[in-house]
Amino acid sequence: MLPVLKYIGSKELAVSKDVIEEMIKEFRLTDAELNELLPSRTQRVIDNRVYWAQIYLQKAGLVERPARGRYRITEQGQKMLASNPTRIDIKTLNQYPEFVRFKSLSKKSSEEKSSSSDIDQKIEDADPREVLEASYDKMRASVCDELLNTVRKIDPTDFERLVVDLLQKMGYGIDLQSVVHRGRSGDGGIDGEISQDRLGLEMIYIQAKRYQEGAGIGRPAIQQFVGSLNERKAKKGLFITTSHFSADAYEYVNRIDVRIILVDGEKLAELMFDYDLGVATEQRYLVKKLDQDYFE
Repeated sequence: MLPVLKYIGSKELAVSKDVIEEMIKEFRLTDAELNELLPSRTQRVIDNRVYWAQIYLQKAGLVERPARGRYRITEQGQKMLASNPTRIDIKTLNQYPEFVRFKSLSKKSSEEKSSSSDIDQKIEDADPREVLEASYDKMRASVCDELLNTVRKIDPTDFERLVVDLLQKMGYGIDLQSVVHRGRSGDGGIDGEISQDRLGLEMIYIQAKRYQEGAGIGRPAIQQFVGSLNERKAKKGLFITTSHFSADAYEYVNRIDVRIILVDGEKLAELMFDYDLGVATEQRYLVKKLDQDYFE
């Protein structure tokens, strides 16, 4: 990661493919090393290593990605280089809260607290399936993070429609027409509604708010939503945001009679990933085991 950061820092805007070419020269790769493929045989190892180096540096805030395949060093990255490090590894990046938060999205076991050398040893000793699952969790977290950052930049009306699309994919409503986008001027704080039966006797109302990460949602916003539900004599509501909810917001919804479900940005991204909204399948792996019944 250190030579990748140095190269990005030497350019006004570094192109990912140029970073790869520079690393090939930096590590003096032989033809055999250069053409080494991942086990899936879908990508060269060097391409994969540079990709993850760039992602890790981005998550730590040392570089930023203004466009796809384009990277630029940040002020934080310049400070890192100014300290003349001899190496940048996971242990180094753990000093940045942004990177620790990124790791926490994909690692939920006690192994999260191990040092980088401990984790390397565990990977050496682990069952290949455990390594595959750990890698999947890491890639899932990275995609979810990209999803959330992308959704935060879209038009608020498009975000409301995205929420409706997600709820349809999740199977809410009796058909596609029963999950409706209502967001407009004078909507009374209701951006969509779900009819759970053909006569509309049981309705779920939706509020979708697209905010940046720092803008948390507190109790007052939830109270306004509840007021809109009371006007409709509704008992169920769904509040979805790209940000996060405060502790008093959760405490409030747990005390009232109206059933309100709060979905924050991280949960939203995970649901989009799980229900294939805004993501595309790149590669599938089939995990197989010996069929002992056949041989018996």
